Amino acid sequence: MKFDIAKCGMCGKAFIGVAGLRNVCENCRDEEQALYKKLRKFIRDNPGQKLTIEDAVSLLNVDERKIHHLVDSGLVQLVKSKKFLELFDETYGNPSRSKEDFR
Repeated sequence: MKFDIAKCGMCGKAFIGVAGLRNVCENCRDEEQALYKKLRKFIRDNPGQKLTIEDAVSLLNVDERKIHHLVDSGLVQLVKSKKFLELFDETYGNPSRSKEDFR
């Protein structure tokens, strides 16, 4: 296992982590998961609603950098000319556009 110095995508601080794994420091892991769950719930509960990064920032009252981190980590992806957010379906490797897409 190789260790590397990385920059946390949530808070911006440097930390030592395992090379190749997600770039979140130990202090921000719980916050990242909570933010993802809130965003995932909103997207699932509102299928068809076009949600921009700016909408997510306003809705969740968080720093824009944290939403970009979720996109950069692959937890959420930008679609439609990189303007709207959608969940990434880990099972099928493609965006899920409605509740019916989740199993």
